[in-house]
Amino acid sequence: MNYGQLFSVIKAGPAVWEVRHEVTDELAGIIQRTPRGFLVRNDQTQPIGSFDSITSALEGPYEVA
Repeated sequence: MNYGQLFSVIKAGPAVWEVRHEVTDELAGIIQRTPRGFLVRNDQTQPIGSFDSITSALEGPYEVA
């Protein structure tokens, strides 16, 4: 399954994107570009992990679930 298709990524500022559920439009998390990659935070702004790309950032948390 391509989890990236379940979310919309919306620019929220310089190097920051909101991730919203495609169907409900609820906030799922935040992606922020950092020198170490793309940091993903959940909807409570707790860090989930860093990834090489936005696509990996969308799919990565589900690979460990």
